[in-house]
Amino acid sequence: MRQSSVKRDSIITFGISFVLFVYEVFLSRFFSAILAYNFVFIAISLATLGAGFGGYVAYRSGVAIYRACYLWLGMFAFAMLSAVFMMYILPFRGMWFYTVAAFPPFLIGGALIAAILQANYRQLHVVYFSDLVGAGLGAVCSVWFMNILDPVQTIFLLGTVVLLISFVLIVKHSSLRLKIIYILVLIIAIYNIIEPYNKEMIFRAFTTSPNHVFNNRSGVKSVFSDWNSLAKTDVYDAGDGELLYITIDGGAVSPISKYTGNLKQVDYLTGTTSYLAFQDILKERALIIGAGGGQEVLTAQIAGFKQIDAVDINEGSFKAVQKMSHFSGDVFHQKGVSAFVSDGRTFIRQTKNQYDVIYLSLVKKESENGLGIALTENYLFTQEAIEEYIKKLNPGGRLAFLLHDEAEMLKVENAAEKVLQARGVQESKTHEHMAVIGTYHHLGHIVWGMNKTVITRPLLIISQNPFTEQNARQLKTEAENIQQIPLHVPFIADRLSTIKDYLKKDNLDLLSNQDDKPFFYQKSKGVPNSLLWLLACVFVISLLFIRKKRLPYGSIVYISGIGIGFMIIETTLIQRLILPLGHPIYAFVLVLSVLLVSGGIGSMVSSHWSSSRSRRFSPLLWVAVLTIGLNLLISWYQKEMIYLPLLIRLMLGVIVLVPLGFFMGMPFPFGLSLLSKRQVSISWAINGLMTIAGSLLAVLISINLGFTATLVIGASVYGLLYLFQPRLNMEG
Repeated sequence: MRQSSVKRDSIITFGISFVLFVYEVFLSRFFSAILAYNFVFIAISLATLGAGFGGYVAYRSGVAIYRACYLWLGMFAFAMLSAVFMMYILPFRGMWFYTVAAFPPFLIGGALIAAILQANYRQLHVVYFSDLVGAGLGAVCSVWFMNILDPVQTIFLLGTVVLLISFVLIVKHSSLRLKIIYILVLIIAIYNIIEPYNKEMIFRAFTTSPNHVFNNRSGVKSVFSDWNSLAKTDVYDAGDGELLYITIDGGAVSPISKYTGNLKQVDYLTGTTSYLAFQDILKERALIIGAGGGQEVLTAQIAGFKQIDAVDINEGSFKAVQKMSHFSGDVFHQKGVSAFVSDGRTFIRQTKNQYDVIYLSLVKKESENGLGIALTENYLFTQEAIEEYIKKLNPGGRLAFLLHDEAEMLKVENAAEKVLQARGVQESKTHEHMAVIGTYHHLGHIVWGMNKTVITRPLLIISQNPFTEQNARQLKTEAENIQQIPLHVPFIADRLSTIKDYLKKDNLDLLSNQDDKPFFYQKSKGVPNSLLWLLACVFVISLLFIRKKRLPYGSIVYISGIGIGFMIIETTLIQRLILPLGHPIYAFVLVLSVLLVSGGIGSMVSSHWSSSRSRRFSPLLWVAVLTIGLNLLISWYQKEMIYLPLLIRLMLGVIVLVPLGFFMGMPFPFGLSLLSKRQVSISWAINGLMTIAGSLLAVLISINLGFTATLVIGASVYGLLYLFQPRLNMEG
């Protein structure tokens, strides 16, 4: 293999891996806007199976794909552009449609990378270095691109660049017909960059609120849209003159009230359940987590609060309210109001303020799934979170949650009970610190029993001090005056036990969550059947690939173990670092970029790390040891280092992750080096399938045992491979 061809192939591999990873991040953002909860993860997992199938295609085709690699590069770009365009312009079609539509780019890209790895058999460590570094930098740049442009335009820009490169490389050797096809597609793609179609065409793939509430109604128009790496934020004008409506990823509708500076203009907010959270306490400073369209800020002002801190992780919400300032009165920039773009847990840990009330209002829609790479949850409802909120309350202060349904309310209530008991409150007295008000109507709309719930939008109030009988009677009277339903008020009404008994028949998981198991929206006991079926599907496909391919048994075990262990560790580390870094995007970018880039460096030097069948490959042991140590370090880090500036926290994260990534990049090219040239592409396919299995296992184990146990299991996979490697027949 000539040195020039290795360099060329490494560059192509880098580019494909870079763009393919950005495409995967795009899918997570796209699917989060249209699919519910676990289905985001499932759809992406099924689509990325294409990379494994691509390895099989490369195995079957021999050298054909490698010889036509420039053309396959163009096919990859065209498939990606076509998939994004089709998914965007069509109305919602269901998970299986999006899985099939998103599949071809992974298939073509995976086949091309596998073919290049096979062709560069003697320089595997170099090409694999390019693959990992390309993916790592793709993780960094995907977020940056999507915040500057938007997810759709990011894919079209990168796809056009790849298509143009492919055209330049094949133009001398292609037919006239192929040249015409390339030119026509390039003209359309370049024109789209200048005049983006997604700026002119309404997004109709929603299956949630915008589609049901807004898009199918006459007279409704979209007046603002912002789509970044975190969320798709839209504002709709329904023509009623009093409210605009923000939607986040197609759900989590948050109204913007018409406001010109006179609070009497919005006095109807005194009739909402939220208003009760701000009553019967001192009214110096309030904290609102999940500020949305600003109604809670106005509610707190009506209640008489002088200082209000409004926190929201989605900058798009603040942009929307400011953009609509002629209507909203730019509520977040009024006197006495301070707005912060931050995760609620990070803010509460870093602020030096104490509050009379801390209020969380429907802070996360149930279908939101972060980046979609893992079953991402937030940490706002765990026992540790409630403990931190209560510590930030002034004497006599209150913590309040507006939740979606009775199951969420009972999970938070159970967590609050444990926190109160840890603070010295007797178990029999914890109910005296809590009150629950059910919502009968909201802004004139009847919502009681909506979505077949027993309680709709319950308000849970947790008081630092126990309610007095006078406090309780006043709360009950105020709730009834605005036609809301007192479900639990100390000394007066208690229906919590009745609700718990009712929910038992649904076999729901109502246990409180901890930071190590923060899966608040996992309400059913056990694990989702959909994930189990997907895992079974992955293993069945893997067995079909392995059958009759004459791979050594030991290599199958080794390659599969590396894929599973790598993804268990990587996926869980993203979850573990969300809390100490304060944002899922920071954790995503840091873990993937550092592990992949440093892993690429490890791959580059792996050929010098001598080993044989009779000698254990020591990097496997280093991965196991470093993973255990890193887990212990993160537990200390998230408690002690949160007060440091973000840049310092990120730099410390890089320092502790680099050694782990360096050694994680070595075992795979080492395993491939023991095989024959013909076996490389099918091994790539098996490893790709096992990375999907690893990410699924990470989710399933985390739900049941927690993140700490999951990392220990991931480390154990590498440890077992180290112990048994000399006994594995890995040479092909």
